[in-house]
Formats: sequence, structure tokens, C-alpha cells
Amino acid sequence: MSSLRILMYCHDRAGLSHTMRTMMVASHLAENLADCSILVLTDLSIIGRLKFPGNVDYVHLPGIANKYNSYQYRGNLNIELDETLTIRRKITKSAIKTFHPDFFIVERDPIGMQEEMPRLLAFVREHLPKTKLIWGLSDVIGDPDMIRRDWNREDFYRALEQYCDEVWIYGSQEIFDQSHNYQMPATVAKKCYYTGYLRPPRATSSRVHKDIIGMRQNKKPSVLLTTGSGAQGFELIDNYLRSLERNGNAAHFQSVIVTGPMMPSREKALLKDRADKLPGVILHRFSKNVGQYVKHAHLVVSNGGYNGLCEILSYRKRAVIAPPLAPPNEHLLRAEIFQQLGIVRRLPPRELSAERLNEMVHSSLFGGPELTAPLDDVRVPLNGLDKIVERITVLGGLKSRALRQAV
Repeated sequence: MSSLRILMYCHDRAGLSHTMRTMMVASHLAENLADCSILVLTDLSIIGRLKFPGNVDYVHLPGIANKYNSYQYRGNLNIELDETLTIRRKITKSAIKTFHPDFFIVERDPIGMQEEMPRLLAFVREHLPKTKLIWGLSDVIGDPDMIRRDWNREDFYRALEQYCDEVWIYGSQEIFDQSHNYQMPATVAKKCYYTGYLRPPRATSSRVHKDIIGMRQNKKPSVLLTTGSGAQGFELIDNYLRSLERNGNAAHFQSVIVTGPMMPSREKALLKDRADKLPGVILHRFSKNVGQYVKHAHLVVSNGGYNGLCEILSYRKRAVIAPPLAPPNEHLLRAEIFQQLGIVRRLPPRELSAERLNEMVHSSLFGGPELTAPLDDVRVPLNGLDKIVERITVLGGLKSRALRQAV
């Protein structure tokens, strides 16, 4: 059977962002490219809880985790890291040889890649020379000085030059020019393709609908607090709850808090117990439909992750971004950029406290529309998913292939 085959690899042991972004791209490709088969390789532990569209399936890899500066440790298996990496490589190589993809799209943090990626990239080039090899990067990766140092140490520039056909950057060159800020060699810079930001699909959920109906009946403004995977979200949610407990602001607005599935169970239980004691506060450990809460919120409080920012941009919501101080400081840099654009308000990590958070939430909710600039004025492109479809069409020589009409 003849079909366009796309293999998507993502490493997400310590978070959600890479796999969620990959699933967003895979779903859009499946909906808009006729006769298309997409296989996703991921180590995300909750991958089985996600909904997959037709023509998309996944293979789960044993988990490993990265820490900054390349230090890696094993995941769930009680075996050595080298053994876990060997299992991952064998599964991935088997999928590559059997699936025989037209495109191999990698979505992972380059830091720590020396343990795994060079062999896989070389394998694709050797056995499938016609396969288009793409590396996908979020709009910003982190502090330029840190990234340049790390990428040179990891030999990432050489890997992009030697193996990849293109580098897709899910952002805007006008907003943040990676090739310039990360001093990419000219041979790599010419491979960069800025897709624009990825507008998330607007899904519906009966549980979300029930929550929203209840909130509308209260006729109070609502705040959504979300921290992405939740792996680094406890401090932000803890301070938010402290602000409600100390200042009694639960009486002035309603709150929906989504902790994220990667937050440790003990931390989630502590936060849940406190939230249940506050009026007008709903806390969920995980939601596949955060976008629905964003749509109906009057204000979003977030840690500045890429996917959460795209939800904020999509619905043009006021937002307070409280990024963690976690090298290489991707969230911090993104928050600084979008505050300069006038789209969000940034709460610096060293200023995070219940009092400061209460002040920013209250002034953002009741301070008037001047806090957020119109997106048209700052030219934030949100057509990234459509641009990816167009790019696949061009690179794959699919101009004669029928495209599904977007609904």
C-alpha cells in the first residue's frame, strides 16, 4: 500500500512539551494530508492517556531523563543507563527499518543527545538516504550564552549540518532569531525554517463544560493556573494558594488549577487538600483540554512553557507568567521576550511570593485592558501547523497528491 510515512521521535521523560507538540503536529498532518501514516516514538509515561486520530499510532520507549549539563540517569527500569539506551536504540532502529519513513522528525532537547542521537541519525542516513530528516526546535531554547556553550560541547551544530535536511523552528525569526542568537554556522542557518507558532486545536470536553457552567453561574471573573507537566510547578501553585489563604481573594474571583501529571503524587495531594478548603477553587491533577479552560478564563497564570503560551496567544488572554529559574532558562527568556512585546506580564523568579503574585493577579484582573497589546500589532504568527503541512508537501514532492480540506 502506497502512502506518505512520517516517523516522529520525541524525548519527554521529564515533561510533556515535546510529545504534546509532536502530537499536535501529527494530528494536523493526519487531518490535512491524504493517504498519510504517522508513527510516534516517545518515552512519555502517560502517552496511553492521550487521544490519537486516525492514521496515527505510537511506540513507547523505556524512559530516561536528562538533567542540565548532560547528566543522565535511568528511568523506571532497574538496569544500567547503557542497557536502557541500547533497548531504546534497538526499538527505534527496528521501527525505522520496518516503517521505512519518508520523513523522520526529531523533537527533543539537544542537551544530552550524545548518548543517543548521533547513532540514530547516522543509521537513518546510511539505510534510508532518501528519507528527509528534520529536527524541530521550540521558539527559544534558552539563554544564548548557555546554549552556544552547550551546543558546541554536544557537537550539535555538526550533527545538524551533517545529518539534517532542515531545522524547523516553531516560532518567528522576527521575534527571536535562533540562527543569530545561537550563532549557528551559515551551513546550519540556511537549513532553518521558521514555521510560526503552533495554534492548538480547540477541543471540547464534557468535564470542562460542567466546570465552566458552574463558574458562569457564579458570575465572577476566573483565573486559570497551569504549570504544564507540573514537574516544576509546586512552588508557583503553593504561592498562589497561599495568596488566596492569606488575602481572602477567593471571594473576588474563581480559580481553576491544573497541576500537571508529572508533579509528584505527594505534592499534588498536599495542594489538592488545600484547594478543597477554599471556596471557588477547582483543582485538577491533569486535563487533556486545558485550552477549554484558557478560552473561558479572564486571566491565565502560567510558568511560560511553549504549549501554554500558544494557548494564551490563540485565545488572546491576559497572562501573568512566573517562569522557574532552571538552566538553560528557556521559560525565563520566553517570558522576557513576550513581556517586551506587551503581551504578558512577567513575575521574575526571585520575586515569586504569595504577596507579589496576589498583587499581579489582582491588578491584571481588574486593572483594565492596557495590560495586553493586540497581537496584530506585534505580529505573532500562529499558522505554524499549516506551514508544516505546506513544507511536508513541498519537501515530499506532494503537489500532485490530493490534500484533505481542512474543516
